[in-house]
Amino acid sequence: MALGVGAQTSPDTYWVQFTDKVNTPYSLDQPEEYLSERAILRRLTQGIPMDELDLPIDPQYIGAVLSFGEVYLVNKSKWFNAITIRTADSGVLEIIQSLPFVADVRSVRSYTASVPDGRKFGHLGSGISKGGGTYGLSFGQIAMMNGHQIHELGARGEGILIGVLDSGFEGTDVLSAFDALRDRDGIVLTRDVLVNDGDVYSDHWHGRSVLSCMAGIVEGELIGTAPMADYALIRTENADWELIIEEDHWVTGAELCDSSGVDVINASLGYTLFDWPEQDHAYEDMDGQTTRVSIACGIAASKGMIPVISAGNSGTSEFHFLSAPSDAINILSVGAVDADGLPADFSSWGPSADGRVKPDVAAMGLGTYGLGEDGTEVVPINGTSFAAPLVAGLVGCLWQLHPERTAHDVMDAVRRSASTYALPQEQIGHGIPDFMQAHRFLELTAGSRELDNEGLRVSPMPFTDRLEVRIPIGIDGPIWIEISDLSGRGVWKSSAFQGSGATIMIVDPVIGSLTDGPYTLRFVNAEWSSSMLVVKAH
Repeated sequence: MALGVGAQTSPDTYWVQFTDKVNTPYSLDQPEEYLSERAILRRLTQGIPMDELDLPIDPQYIGAVLSFGEVYLVNKSKWFNAITIRTADSGVLEIIQSLPFVADVRSVRSYTASVPDGRKFGHLGSGISKGGGTYGLSFGQIAMMNGHQIHELGARGEGILIGVLDSGFEGTDVLSAFDALRDRDGIVLTRDVLVNDGDVYSDHWHGRSVLSCMAGIVEGELIGTAPMADYALIRTENADWELIIEEDHWVTGAELCDSSGVDVINASLGYTLFDWPEQDHAYEDMDGQTTRVSIACGIAASKGMIPVISAGNSGTSEFHFLSAPSDAINILSVGAVDADGLPADFSSWGPSADGRVKPDVAAMGLGTYGLGEDGTEVVPINGTSFAAPLVAGLVGCLWQLHPERTAHDVMDAVRRSASTYALPQEQIGHGIPDFMQAHRFLELTAGSRELDNEGLRVSPMPFTDRLEVRIPIGIDGPIWIEISDLSGRGVWKSSAFQGSGATIMIVDPVIGSLTDGPYTLRFVNAEWSSSMLVVKAH
């Protein structure tokens, strides 16, 4: 709510929104002044232009606000062109509100009594997983997504930087499960945006348990999904309360990931109900465009990162819907299943308020194996908090295999590979991803350019047992034709044809035996690709 004249305040926090970046000393022509080399390269590789969101806030605006009385900077956001401040002086707030470059001042009340730790993160429980080989207890949760096969291809996250936003990483600097990570200097950045004390290793266990699902190695018991990736560990969450200011902290953490060159963001945090009920989000807010944290998550994706976000653990609550920012647009939100692939009852439900499939995919979140609260043992842990990092790590491995592809390409391949892609469900979305299928899809479409369908003719429509295909003139070299169901799984593939104006008759008993419904017909050669939706009907 906007503050009015005479607002009564105690030491508290406020969001100050600025009007513009007109006089900023920074330039889009010199991004190296505010973005790392990795961040710039990520944009260049994916063809993402610099824009005003990349420019830091005008430091004169910040300085002017902080010059009034006892006003302290908590955080700042270049994406929203705003800062979070702390002050107890209502008169100062009124002066700040009146500044010509200040658009708005809003309370993000931050002080309240502590809440039980379990209120936010639930309790670590018990579960069953199938052990196997060097993976030990963690084999089942990785093999469920064919992640072990991705590892066998030599992809374990090398060269990928994963940013983890969480409540703290207690003991990660000393626990043996992270010896290998520390020995290779795999933790490249740590930041506590709550208190800025530089220490993320003393504050809470949750982020460390999340990290163990990606980076932990305990011989014969646990291997994370991306054990060779590099990590940025950023504390954005206070375990003692639930207040909307934590969304501001999350935004700061996501911007830090961006400017540092992070490729994949894992955030096992979600926001719906708060200690102050007037701050609560409604289901109608879960449209990816209303809450500040979800807007920021969408911006992170637009900057070429892949945010992988836990859907939430409210499946058995009255408010059983997904939490922000898992409703964000063009990201991967993750629900939870058990060791048999069945939805976990606590996993929050979709779709988003605007009707998009949510969660995007699901992974093992009931009985996931990782480090427990004391960090000394590998135990079953429950929550979409632990499903999300399983996916995030494998997303990093997949991207390692296809570094030329965009974030959008990788996310699209993961969704297409999932078990219920054609018939999404409210708790698991497109279902359990198959990372080998995603890898093959990216291989199939590697180095291709999309061809406009003009000149490409397919008949009859709908088809029964045969298809007649006319290839446009000017397409040289051998052509492969593939029919896939809507989950992305190939159901028929041709040998090579010659193109450039050819008419190809496809007659095969396999085509005639397909069940009725929609399919994707895809054409691929060394230089181009094209696809169209076709329908089978008797």
